[in-house]
Amino acid sequence: MTTKQELKEKITTENKESEKYIKTTNEKIKSDKNVILEKEEELICPICGSTNIIRDYERAEIVCENCGCVLQQNLFDVGPEWRAFDHEQRVKRSRVGAPMTYSVDYSEPIIIRENGEIKVVKIGELIDKIIENAENVRREGILEISKCKGIEVIAFDNNYKFKFMPVSEVSRHPVNEIFEIIVEGNKKVKVTGSHSVFTIKNNEVVPIRVDELKVGDILVLAKELPNVEENIEINLVEIVKDLENIYVQFDYPYENKDWRRRKSTPLKYILENNIPIPDNATIRCGSGKSLPIKIKVDERFAKILGYFIAEGHYDDRKIVFSFRAHEKEYIEEVVDYFKSLNLNPIVYNKGSSVQIEINSKILVELFKKLNIKSGAKNKRIPPIVFKFPANLKKAFLIGYFNGDGNLYINEKYSTVQLRAVSASKELIEDLAFLLLQLGINANYGEEFIKGHIIEKTGQYVKDSHSYILTITNPEYIKKLGYIDDYQKENKKPPISNLIPAPDEYKKEWKFRSRDKIGRDLALKIAKKYNDRKLEKLINSDFIFLKIKEINKTKPTNGYAYDLTVPNAENFVAGFGGFVLHNTIHDKGLSTVIDWRNKDSYGKDISANKRAQLYRLRKWQRRIRVSDASERNLAFALSELDRIASKLGLPRNVRENAAVLYRGAVEKGLIRGRSIEGVAAAALYAACRRCRVPRTLDEISEASRVDRKEIGRTYRFLSRELGIKLAPTNPIDYVPRFASELGLPGEVESKAIAILQKAAEKGLTSGRGPTGVAAAAIYIASVLLGNRRTQRDVAEVAGVTEVTIRNRYKELTEHLDIDVTL
Repeated sequence: MTTKQELKEKITTENKESEKYIKTTNEKIKSDKNVILEKEEELICPICGSTNIIRDYERAEIVCENCGCVLQQNLFDVGPEWRAFDHEQRVKRSRVGAPMTYSVDYSEPIIIRENGEIKVVKIGELIDKIIENAENVRREGILEISKCKGIEVIAFDNNYKFKFMPVSEVSRHPVNEIFEIIVEGNKKVKVTGSHSVFTIKNNEVVPIRVDELKVGDILVLAKELPNVEENIEINLVEIVKDLENIYVQFDYPYENKDWRRRKSTPLKYILENNIPIPDNATIRCGSGKSLPIKIKVDERFAKILGYFIAEGHYDDRKIVFSFRAHEKEYIEEVVDYFKSLNLNPIVYNKGSSVQIEINSKILVELFKKLNIKSGAKNKRIPPIVFKFPANLKKAFLIGYFNGDGNLYINEKYSTVQLRAVSASKELIEDLAFLLLQLGINANYGEEFIKGHIIEKTGQYVKDSHSYILTITNPEYIKKLGYIDDYQKENKKPPISNLIPAPDEYKKEWKFRSRDKIGRDLALKIAKKYNDRKLEKLINSDFIFLKIKEINKTKPTNGYAYDLTVPNAENFVAGFGGFVLHNTIHDKGLSTVIDWRNKDSYGKDISANKRAQLYRLRKWQRRIRVSDASERNLAFALSELDRIASKLGLPRNVRENAAVLYRGAVEKGLIRGRSIEGVAAAALYAACRRCRVPRTLDEISEASRVDRKEIGRTYRFLSRELGIKLAPTNPIDYVPRFASELGLPGEVESKAIAILQKAAEKGLTSGRGPTGVAAAAIYIASVLLGNRRTQRDVAEVAGVTEVTIRNRYKELTEHLDIDVTL
């Protein structure tokens, strides 16, 4: 039996061992901490260049004290439940960190649609204007964020097709360093290192951070932009209604004898008395020449605009074109056009050049209203041109290249080149976007011209920059009408016809080293192996270019800019149409107390205030993610939003899925299951509940979770949460499938009628709803003369052609439908 003395000695010994252990452990922790601090001292913030960093133990991150950029994250476990995962799982479940700075340089061009007008603007100029005019600007660390309405940018959808999409938010933040990426064709863009562009991985378009890129990597750019076409009419009354001394002439029963005698009426009198003006009326300023009341926007008008952008200027009273003396054809075209408007163009022959003057105050006002600039360095493409039909865009470009372009053909080396040079960088950027609307890719160049003296005149010319746009693909030049059937012999296909070579099919090109292959070869491979991802890539609106250079440079104005495009997460910017990943903020769901110990004016705060802020930060973090379930919910909601955005699901479906997931968390159903799996299952259930069906395959592809796991988790949630859902109705799939196939409403209605009859006879029970819906759409398309192939329908529905054939036979036999194939 142990005595009290022995027990006391034993406890004393154990205490000494514990103290020794604690001391050793503390020394080890201190040593490890010193090592960490030494490493941290070497870190430099890529955004602001600061070496002042903070180790945030609550978030497992190292952040910049100045700007809040997350330098390192996921450094250690933040809860015991994380230790159940391996490293790869832990990284997948980790949070992103503080507001990140995914941003673009001020000067980068972006094409937008605002109030129906399409134009190219600098992204910084656009966002500065929005933020400065905003009533409420949200601040997150160094970010300034503002809501945005009424502006659309070009982005790609789930089918890799570009279209205009609305912008929901814009942001900006200070920055000290920018990366300039230059790809083949000298196309370039300037972005921050933490921004993401797009590349190809496993035949899919995926984002990649700029600071992870290297020379030789392949990036995704726009091969073709949406060609918006509108029929435009110009009414000169709307243009000059605010001017004085404007008269309109036409026949009508006059009440005022003075006007009858003069054969013309002041425009103000007509407008004040609401007198209708016929289309054949004419209009003039003072005693000047009369013009038709309506100017027809046709190919001649478009070509004249092209000539003016290349060779014209104007003042308050007249429009002037300048041509070289040998360009007689272009001179005649301009003179004949203005004569057709009842004007008298004056031609001045100045030896080596010819100048054409058109005296018309009304035409000058028209040019101003169309936002046509005067002066070589100020010139831009008028916004009206971006809405021209394709034939008018082509006419405009022909006029411009006739005036300011050069065509080079070297038959010896089988090369051809169409080139334009301008003193306006913005004009060259506009031209590049306009050409992309026609599916024409152009290269970019710059040339510095040193100051020199002209020998003939003795005039000194200052240093200057020229900006060059070059088209080298003969097919594009032929499309513009500058060459006929020009053949390139023994040459590689144009770069626009190449896509990244999929490594898994190397045997198809006999294992030769290739980083790109032609789209024709890729299409054969895709059909041979039934590779839908590859086929989707081939039919995309993308061009794939290799990086030539990555250079660090200074930002244009010390700021970087970004915008948010819901349901797309990308936008087109930069010269040549780079596809950039956009910022996704937390949608305002959380509030973060800034870690910089400074007030709103940037001044240091007192020690008492710092201590108070420290306590507030601590409790704010504890309240926001106070336990494992809160952290789990924070990660899951972000994942739900990502999957829903990729699938283009409406807000009510997202909210429904969030409610289901929260219910699962509260009942403890998440433990032992992956966040992505439960989130995907909740979203699948929400889709069915809201009658916005998505198949398990579609959810699986968007969420990167195995189809079986989603199905298994969905059944589990249904059982535990008491979710009672009727089987998916095939009719719910019809509108989406019909829309993706481009079928008219009558085919959709016919398919729904077929499915309703099939349901009455029990033909839909026990069969996959997508297969039945696809078969009904196929039958309806054939019956109504809008036929789509079984392969086309199968691709959209995500089923096999065999499934469609089987369902097709059942429906036609049991419903007595006579289909003639």
